[in-house]
Amino acid sequence: HPGGAPPAAVFEKVKRQTPNYSLRMSDLAAACVRPQIATLEARVAAYNERYARVAAKLDACEWLELPEQSPRVRPVLDSLQFNLIGLSDEQVQTFLSNTKRRGMPVGLFGSKDNSRNFHTWQYAPAGSDLPRTERLISAAVDVRLPLTFDESDLDLMAEVILAAVEDTVSEA
Repeated sequence: HPGGAPPAAVFEKVKRQTPNYSLRMSDLAAACVRPQIATLEARVAAYNERYARVAAKLDACEWLELPEQSPRVRPVLDSLQFNLIGLSDEQVQTFLSNTKRRGMPVGLFGSKDNSRNFHTWQYAPAGSDLPRTERLISAAVDVRLPLTFDESDLDLMAEVILAAVEDTVSEA
């Protein structure tokens, strides 16, 4: 496109019609990432320790369910996914507002703008209704666990999630 990228409206028009292939690797990116290969095992361990720290704090909450990791895979737990249990759709929205109000917005898989929501996949439409999937993603939450955060940041993340849940269920 002459003069740079096309207008934002062009991207908006095609974003639900084109799968995200995440073609981010270039020669420059590969050259920058190559030295990190030597630290890969340590980074995986650090991510998994961070996940375990936050998960342990959330584990006792009756309103949250952290899915078990499949023993068939070796996870790199750079994000935390959990399901909100026993909350209505309205309460799920309240929970999202409560985390955002505390400065920690979280992602909802079922959000109309979330690329994990199958409704956004116009390039691969569902052939039929998917009520079970619909129900699962309507209360499935995602939170990033950045390596730059220290233990106190991770503890605060868990506290925010738990406080947001408590506020949500006490408002009902």
